[in-house]
Amino acid sequence: MRTLVTGFEPFGGFEVNSSELVVTALAARNEPGVITAVLPTSYRRAEARIGELLRAHQPRTVLLLGCEIASQICLEQVALNLDDSDAPDNDGEVRLRRRIIEEAPVGYWSSLQLEPMADAARDLREGVDFSHDAGAYVCNHVYFTAAHLVATELPHTRCGLVHLPALQGPGNRLTRLLELVRIWIVASAVEAGA
Repeated sequence: MRTLVTGFEPFGGFEVNSSELVVTALAARNEPGVITAVLPTSYRRAEARIGELLRAHQPRTVLLLGCEIASQICLEQVALNLDDSDAPDNDGEVRLRRRIIEEAPVGYWSSLQLEPMADAARDLREGVDFSHDAGAYVCNHVYFTAAHLVATELPHTRCGLVHLPALQGPGNRLTRLLELVRIWIVASAVEAGA
């Protein structure tokens, strides 16, 4: 029961990306069945990389992690078929009012079990928000690309995106977020095996 967990490199004004910190810490644990990758904050390169990872590993669960300026965890309910941000990616590319995949639907619902994920976060005293808009930047681009590939090629795979709060670096909250991601991985493996 393989689980793919991805994060992103720093972008914009962030010197550190909390999703990268969590994924790097998770990778250091070398847990069986867990594949990790830090994606470039680039529309083109991240799209290519997520496609490679999904096709090569065919995971049962895809947990995409991103970072935003917020005090709490944000469980993204929908991946939208839209790139629309005036912020350049790390390659300097800006995408405005553009469909990600022309022939694809407007959006995909998260197929992760969001309520139990929220409960686990609250158990660790982390605030949680449910969002219906993952933004229209690279995080959403990867989310939609992955969700479309899952819908068309990997029907037994669950996929979703979680935005983590911005962190300044290692510390107690990073340890807590890492533990939370590990809880989510175990729960998804149990569910996939049921």
